[in-house]
Amino acid sequence: MTTLLLYITILGFIVSFLLLINIKESNRVNLFLFGFFFINNLYCLAHYATIYSGSKTMIAILLVNFTPLFLIVGPVLYFYVRGVLRDDYRLSKTDWLHFIPAFILLINIIPHLFSSFEYKLSFGERVLSNPTEILKNKNLFVPSVFNFLLRPIIGLIYVAICIRLMYLKFKYEKPENKQARLIYTWVSFLIFNTLLVYASFLVFTVFSFQTLDYKIAEVRGYYFLNITLVGLVLFNISLLFFPNILYGLPQLDFALPNKLKLPAEELLPKRAVRSFEISEEKLQLLHDKIETYCLTKPYLNPDFSLSTMSADTDIPVHHLSYYFNEHLNINFNAWKNDHKINYVIELIENGSNELLTLDALAKQAGFGSRTTFFNAFKQKLGLTPSEYLNKQSNI
Repeated sequence: MTTLLLYITILGFIVSFLLLINIKESNRVNLFLFGFFFINNLYCLAHYATIYSGSKTMIAILLVNFTPLFLIVGPVLYFYVRGVLRDDYRLSKTDWLHFIPAFILLINIIPHLFSSFEYKLSFGERVLSNPTEILKNKNLFVPSVFNFLLRPIIGLIYVAICIRLMYLKFKYEKPENKQARLIYTWVSFLIFNTLLVYASFLVFTVFSFQTLDYKIAEVRGYYFLNITLVGLVLFNISLLFFPNILYGLPQLDFALPNKLKLPAEELLPKRAVRSFEISEEKLQLLHDKIETYCLTKPYLNPDFSLSTMSADTDIPVHHLSYYFNEHLNINFNAWKNDHKINYVIELIENGSNELLTLDALAKQAGFGSRTTFFNAFKQKLGLTPSEYLNKQSNI
């Protein structure tokens, strides 16, 4: 059990940082998922330090100092689930109220937090010799027993809130297409697994306080402790079963702003609630808007980027990324270079190559370097620009 808990925690931190390094404009909601995974595994490490490590140093560092952070796990789960269901990761001013319990607990442990490290080491030594000492750290107003019970209880409260969000979202709107089923399955798994972990850990915590002896509590709560460990393992291997969560889950089902005055947009009714349906109508709308935008040849600007395109068209960056990667099966840079090469070919066919060098043509097309131009040209046509010119001259 000792080694297993430590390995689970190490795996969890690896998964957490894998999420963090993959945070992009297209999946900002995963910041909350990173927080959820990281805090859960930090709590797991604190549990290991207290019960199994035998290290007063680990106890001094982990047992009390991070307790306010553990109360944030419920809110970040809620923000993540809500963000995925609404396709909007942003927080409102009132959302900060969810952090009040953690802030109160932070104030409560200030005496311990600002104690000397020597005191914390002595506290760790007392906990090792007598587990009941865990309830005797310095607090301002709330006894330690409430600190420990609040963690799973607040977690379960937020699980109930997330279940309600899912119920309201899918009460009338059935997950019928691939994207909707993916979101429904992933969020359901996340919520159910969290329920499993926090309910079983709450029971184990109650056993611990009844006996005030971890060894006895481990025997009495054996099944519940193992359910908690299984749940933690499932959290930490979830990326194997849901790799798409790394890249975000855009919905694409709302009327795009009518910035370019497309007739197709005027035919699409605006809806107050976003849906998971990614219909052909919506994809066609996106396609028409992008094609119309491309008539101005924005890709000829050397500084043209996905962010530029998003600002000009009022299409969110993560929706553009989804459109290129999932619908067109091409990344943005390849799509951009493809248009640039088409422009160069158009210039050649109009005889511009007789007046301009290849480097000049590449510059007109917005390529930043000769190498990029040659590579993009060969990738598209299977020929270098010089070979293409020779072939054209022989026709």
